[in-house]
Amino acid sequence: MIHPISNTLILVLSFWVAAVQALPEDTQQEIRIASDKAFLDKPKGELIYTGNVRLNQGSLKIEADKVTIIRDETGLKQVVAEGKPARYEQVLNQDQEKTKAYGETIIYLTKSKQLTLLKNAGLQKQGNEFSGERIVYLIDQQKVKAESPQEDQRIRMVIQPEQQKNSSESTKE
Repeated sequence: MIHPISNTLILVLSFWVAAVQALPEDTQQEIRIASDKAFLDKPKGELIYTGNVRLNQGSLKIEADKVTIIRDETGLKQVVAEGKPARYEQVLNQDQEKTKAYGETIIYLTKSKQLTLLKNAGLQKQGNEFSGERIVYLIDQQKVKAESPQEDQRIRMVIQPEQQKNSSESTKE
């Protein structure tokens, strides 16, 4: 049986959360969240979910120990996922594989479409892999910045070679 407060929070969330940008159809999907506990602090604009949290919206999937959704007067401001690790995956473009990310903290700024991965972090996109203590991915600009603040820790990257164009395109005169 679903607890009555859970139904209320789900209803509030469905009206409260603006769509996260990615595939156009993702933004039109409802957001579903399952967790062990939920807390709403309306004056602060926060919804906090704890315990085996699963968030789904279209192709977007977030798994974490804790997810905090923060809103301001203009709508959804950020989503913070925490775990050991927290995990994110989403199809950002119809013709590409899922983008996957992980870290002990994942911060998604919805207005600027920026994904920040902190501590034991990694990002996988189109076969390319980045890992380090801090990774910032600007989704719309397709830019990745990876760093490890301590000198004894290094970032790691695996970059795939450019794909050959379709053979019919390369034989055109």
